Amino acid sequence: MSLHDDRRGQIYTIEGVVASFILLSVLLFILQSNSIIVPQTERSIDMKLYEQASDTLINLDRSDNDSWSPILPLKTYVANWNGTTGTLTPQLEQNITAMLLGQNVTAMTPGQVQYNLEFTYNNSTAMNHSVVISHGVPTDNSVTATRIITLNDQDIAGGSTFWKTINATRKQPEVVEVKIICWYL
Repeated sequence: MSLHDDRRGQIYTIEGVVASFILLSVLLFILQSNSIIVPQTERSIDMKLYEQASDTLINLDRSDNDSWSPILPLKTYVANWNGTTGTLTPQLEQNITAMLLGQNVTAMTPGQVQYNLEFTYNNSTAMNHSVVISHGVPTDNSVTATRIITLNDQDIAGGSTFWKTINATRKQPEVVEVKIICWYL
């Protein structure tokens, strides 16, 4: 009995390893996708509410060059904030409510969804967290969408004295995390 020198076995082994790597990569990609939610589950409502909240912040965080829109950019609202709760213009609250609740969020009426708007920023000594618009206490099923706003020198110069005071010693751009927390009743 003689053994043959057959190199095809190595090729088949390498091919099998590569094929299994490709299949595992595709499976991992599919499992990490956020669009795979079985309809009629509670998570699908949360996902739709999160997408609506995220889209609201994206729509508000647009360029200053959109002169056709009556809605001011989110950066302008943040720059004009004076550091206390409920001091943003009522127009921002109306815009958020219209964008967040204006579309049908899984057949919910606007009265069934609430939200809070919060800013997180560095006040030259520590991270500070401020509730800007409050509509109550979020429930356990709340979702959070965030957006980062950077206030440069020209934004601070044209904004409120709150940012001028904080930036007086640091002389650097202010980075503010804008967070919207949404929940359904």
